Amino acid sequence: MIDDFGHLFPASRPTAALGAEERIRKIRADRWIRYPRAQHALTKLEELIAFPQRARMPNLLIVGASGMGKTMIVEKFARDHPTHFDATKGVEHMPVIVVQMVSGPDEARFYKRLLAAIGAPEPPRATLGRLESLVLRLLIEIQPRVLVIDEVHSLRAGTVREQARFLNMLRFLGNELRIPLVCVGTQQARNALRTDEQLVRRFEAFTLPPWRNDEDFAGLIGSLLRTLPLRRPSEINDRALKRIVEATGGITAGIFSLMTKLAIAALESGEERILGGNVEDPRILSPLLGEPV
Repeated sequence: MIDDFGHLFPASRPTAALGAEERIRKIRADRWIRYPRAQHALTKLEELIAFPQRARMPNLLIVGASGMGKTMIVEKFARDHPTHFDATKGVEHMPVIVVQMVSGPDEARFYKRLLAAIGAPEPPRATLGRLESLVLRLLIEIQPRVLVIDEVHSLRAGTVREQARFLNMLRFLGNELRIPLVCVGTQQARNALRTDEQLVRRFEAFTLPPWRNDEDFAGLIGSLLRTLPLRRPSEINDRALKRIVEATGGITAGIFSLMTKLAIAALESGEERILGGNVEDPRILSPLLGEPV
């Protein structure tokens, strides 16, 4: 039966043979879809992790609207460089550390978040100086090659002085460890970094713009359809592609959400495929999109 699902990627064919409940669970799960802009971002990250140590390391800012897939890219990068144990030295090495920015530019809370990210216990009643020393010692020991700070636009929640202190801390970490920093966030992240002239000169910006109805978008939808475990080939025409972009504003998360709902509706109806008419018909599409908050 699996041989009948040639319209799907090989990895998705066994899932299509499962029952409806299990397939719906799989459809709702996160999935990585390779597309040119994401691959370009991963290439830049690979260049950073291979960069030789020097006094001033290059840094990268991945910027885009909320829901454009920034976090999924850095998570994929981290999966490609997993933690490994050095049996000779008895030390665990973590090539990529991903830490989410705290809700404001608070150095102590950020150091604690870093400790949690590397699986280290938080010292009781620790001063900022003690936290800084502990984090540096542990990071030197586990030898990260890239430090990724997600949601860095949260910096803007602090005062100008607090932002300046926090950015100075980031510059200090990069200098001491001699590793690249990767900041991930919205346009506000770019504005925050611009307040530190020394730091911003070391950053290259990489933008993830909203999708347009072009060849790359058609490729994205085509690849996504080949991962959805529907038992019949879907048919999405040019008009439907244009409507998907219009309905979602070209935001990746919205696109994936809509396609997920269309796939589940096709499964539950017994149609087992998504048709262009499903997307173009407002009576079908509007209930799936829901009402904006």
